[in-house]
Amino acid sequence: MKPALGTVSADQRAAIQERLSKTGRAQVADIVSAEYATALREAAERVDFNIVTRRSTGHVDLPAAWLASLDPQRRQALGETVQASATDQFQYLFDNHPIFDMAQGGAAAPVWADLVAFLNSEVFLGLMRDLTGEPRIALADAQLTRFRKGHFLTEHDDTDDGKNRYFAYVLNLTPVWKIEWGGLLAFHGSDGNVAEAFTPRFNTLNLLRIPQPHSVTQVALSAGADRVSVTGWLRGRSA
Repeated sequence: MKPALGTVSADQRAAIQERLSKTGRAQVADIVSAEYATALREAAERVDFNIVTRRSTGHVDLPAAWLASLDPQRRQALGETVQASATDQFQYLFDNHPIFDMAQGGAAAPVWADLVAFLNSEVFLGLMRDLTGEPRIALADAQLTRFRKGHFLTEHDDTDDGKNRYFAYVLNLTPVWKIEWGGLLAFHGSDGNVAEAFTPRFNTLNLLRIPQPHSVTQVALSAGADRVSVTGWLRGRSA
């Protein structure tokens, strides 16, 4: 199925533009057609994910097959080490499929190559420039992510020197989600409270201006689904 943009009415555009102007964050409901969002979700179920986290040396990708080869004690010890390091350090634990990098290398499955092309089309980028008021947006990178029970992403603001990131986006692909399952996109207030939080509503695009402190709260052990989404950054081209 080919990508198909949803309909964003003039009133919706105005409300989103105002919200982004005031808070730097907003949600765009039904960003693509319901049929296309469903097709993406179904395709995500067939993906081989890596597990990503951080060590003292920085980011690390752990192949799922390697993790599955560990005995239960070693897997538990690894998980406990990651969780402990999150107490006072930037840390994350989730599944990743790098569709943008794979598309650039010609290794992405057709459904994901088509999605990357769509996200970098004038139809999509033009809408993003219109909604955000940021004329320098020229490309969108992307990764497919899956947060399973116990997965999380601690506070960060998405700045990365030289990447020209203006906005982050999250295209949510989980059909049903409950607030109590965690996995919320939480925005951190300067007073130590949660200023606002977005649930991963199906076929909804979350937008947030960079820099802005935020996190993904840990997915509860009682969660009835995986939090699946396409995430990335709306960027300018390097000089």
